[in-house]
Amino acid sequence: MQQELDKLISSDGGGACPISAALIAMQAVRSMAGVPLHPQPHRYALQLFREQPELKEGRIPNDRFVNLLTKVAATEGKLAVEVETSSATDSRHSDKGPYWSQADGPDLALNPGELKILSYTVTTASGDWLGRHFVLLKSLHGEQVRVLDPTRPFKDYQYALQFRGDGATPKTTVILDNLSRNDENEPVYELNTVFTIKIVAAHADRNDPALATVDQIKTEIDLLAKELQAENKLTSPKEWRQRSARFGLPGLDLPTSIGGSDWSAEQMLEVFRHAGRYNLNLRDVVGGAHGRPAIKLQTDFAKTAVRDLIAGRAYFAVAITEEGAGTHTKNIQSRAIRDANVFRLTGSKLWNARLRQATHVVLYVLAANGKHGKQTAFLLPINHPGLKIVDRYAHGLTGNSFGGLEFDQMHVGTEHLIGEDGDGGDLFEEHFLYWRLMQSAAAIGCGERALEIMAERIRNREAFGGPIGQFTHLQQPIGEQLTKLRMALALSREAARYFDQENYDAAEPLVNGIKAEGVEFALEACDAAMRAHGALGYSRVVDLGDRVRDLMGLRIADGTTDVMRMTVVRDAYGHDLWRMAIEPDTPQSN
Repeated sequence: MQQELDKLISSDGGGACPISAALIAMQAVRSMAGVPLHPQPHRYALQLFREQPELKEGRIPNDRFVNLLTKVAATEGKLAVEVETSSATDSRHSDKGPYWSQADGPDLALNPGELKILSYTVTTASGDWLGRHFVLLKSLHGEQVRVLDPTRPFKDYQYALQFRGDGATPKTTVILDNLSRNDENEPVYELNTVFTIKIVAAHADRNDPALATVDQIKTEIDLLAKELQAENKLTSPKEWRQRSARFGLPGLDLPTSIGGSDWSAEQMLEVFRHAGRYNLNLRDVVGGAHGRPAIKLQTDFAKTAVRDLIAGRAYFAVAITEEGAGTHTKNIQSRAIRDANVFRLTGSKLWNARLRQATHVVLYVLAANGKHGKQTAFLLPINHPGLKIVDRYAHGLTGNSFGGLEFDQMHVGTEHLIGEDGDGGDLFEEHFLYWRLMQSAAAIGCGERALEIMAERIRNREAFGGPIGQFTHLQQPIGEQLTKLRMALALSREAARYFDQENYDAAEPLVNGIKAEGVEFALEACDAAMRAHGALGYSRVVDLGDRVRDLMGLRIADGTTDVMRMTVVRDAYGHDLWRMAIEPDTPQSN
């Protein structure tokens, strides 16, 4: 709506771009901070003109624009921000700085919890100054920026950074070169000022996740990821659990009655997806994870464990698979025998993740009641007497251990029993329906980020006389895989809505299909990105090889791709095909 605002500006004052940029920034920063968006930004602009008639004069200098940004972002007292500026030394809009280093140039890095607005002067090719324009920085790739222009906010604007100077001051002047520029008489865009908006505080208490939004939690994840990357601890689940408790990440999907936030599956889906962008190990650090079944236990032991989980002090593993019982859990041989108020557990588990990092484990065994195929679940401390961890080693997911458990005549009290003896199968199905959906969301985020890395690579990598993006066979996989991931995401959101409606029968076939195809799509995307990087993609310099290995593990974990596809066929076309596949000797009716 900038054109409507332009009419209110003095004909000698330029356009309304600073007002429009400020309004867009207002909405973006409010979303980042978890504060509700302004419902009528256009009307608010008109209100600003009434309250500050000088805005209609145009030619807004830096100090006035800073005041405008601060006022706009803090509308109705819901948000407090700080605005920092950095200008060119010859800026006519700032006579007292601060100025960017003429040796290093302006800081255009994009940091979590911040937003940058770029102001550039517009000069004719002959040197006549026309005014200046305001745009929002979207991304920085090497020496190329993408921006959001208020005049056409849905169009993709890209500029190459050109630096001019001499000797010790090579970056005194920064030119934004229009990559589509074909006419040497077109205006020259010279970067004048960088405005950095930093969130100071929001009215929603960051220590009360019940008041937070998905975007706010995403911003907190970004901030913590940057912190842990600097410490080389990005893939440490224990660090994530401990430090993310400050903004409520471990308890997001647990009931408010026990200190959680009771977030819906739709909300959690987006958080898992965002975590997966960083590393697939982060699939374990969002929400209650495998501690979710423990909320059904009302013993003092369980209540303490769940409180520690929400506080970031506890980390839960799950052990159900065995050497002869993977996805086919009914082949479990580990068993329980009941002696009054004590169970004796005997057996072994294998191919279980996170046992060395965990403080607790949810252990599934055959029920003591003797009913065929029934299982029972127990919540145990990982150091429970008689429980021995056996280490194995995986190709990927290096932040977590991999191995199994051994136990022989291990005594377990009833305070560790989840539900009733024989309830384990139902607990497993209920938990893993949710878990498979969230793992698929993390995989989708992992693949989406890989495609962004790939796009940056083909844009900047020079070979055979130009950027390798000139070879369309490298662009084709991005378009194909992005569309596939978007389809998987749409299906995931539909499944999450069914889950929130407690329509589990409708959700299950969708979740199983997504667990199969969403992971495979993500794997294809990461593999394409890795190959586009050549030898670099196979190195540790980029994390694409890690993404491929991690997804290869996830295609097996929590329901293999092949079995998930079979369940989709079963649900869509009938159980006779399922029986035909898993019980080939069963007679089939004509």
